[in-house]
Amino acid sequence: MNKRDYLVKTFSRTKRKDYENYILTAIWHKLNNLNIKPVSQQYIKRKNGKHALMDLYFPQLHIEVEVDEAYHQDNQKADKLRMDDIISAVSKESISDFLCVRIDATKSIEEIEVRINEVVSIIKDRAANTPLKWDTYEEELSQLEQEEYLSVHDSIAFSDIKDIANTVFGKNSKRYQRSFFRVIDNMWLWCPKLSITKDGDTKSIAGGWLNFLAEDWSYIDESHVDVGIVENRKSTYTEEIKLDRKRAVFAKYKDNLGFNRYRFVGVFKCIGISPMDESCIRYLRVDDIVKIVK
Repeated sequence: MNKRDYLVKTFSRTKRKDYENYILTAIWHKLNNLNIKPVSQQYIKRKNGKHALMDLYFPQLHIEVEVDEAYHQDNQKADKLRMDDIISAVSKESISDFLCVRIDATKSIEEIEVRINEVVSIIKDRAANTPLKWDTYEEELSQLEQEEYLSVHDSIAFSDIKDIANTVFGKNSKRYQRSFFRVIDNMWLWCPKLSITKDGDTKSIAGGWLNFLAEDWSYIDESHVDVGIVENRKSTYTEEIKLDRKRAVFAKYKDNLGFNRYRFVGVFKCIGISPMDESCIRYLRVDDIVKIVK
């Protein structure tokens, strides 16, 4: 997607929020810098473990812009939280220079304009001291190939399983039909679509498989809606433990524009039956980085 289409889609997400749309687009146009990438409606994980929706976020600068209206929709935002949102959320804890600036939309137009200019100055000041380059997806992959490790704290989101296999594990494939396969030695690539329980209702994803990722990404519990498949899985997981297999897990989710993406959430190992649910197999995270194969 080129910058023009990305910007149109990004700011169209606020078109039904009149005050927010006016303020955020005003900020963007006053910045007048096509090297700064804006992200609207981005989820963030707060220090208290809760998730919230940022009105506008500049990932290169670690700046969040919040528009405070008379009736803020925090409750509605929380109700819409999905596993996709959790996986794609920005972790505030891992960003030392994170900055949140607020604009009160209930003020007069003159006061709002003054505050918009203040916020623009804050963003420009940080941008002046930050190397800025809005990389294409291909450039992000190329840069990653030069790194030694991929970390769970890295924000790169892959658009295809082949890109993960080729860039991270040194493969050379045009297509992968499977979401689970061996990539190197005892390391397997696993790209599960994660499940979530909301109001007591468990959502079954990917052919009946239920894959629950812990809130802190420390483990995954795997089950299936078919009891027979669950029992068969229990009879084979011991081999995985015996062979000391590891799984590099790239969770599948939809980004803030609705496109499928894959995010690295860690390296996991099967440890047996889940202590929380005997119908589940547990995978424990054993590393938050994976070595990039040259």
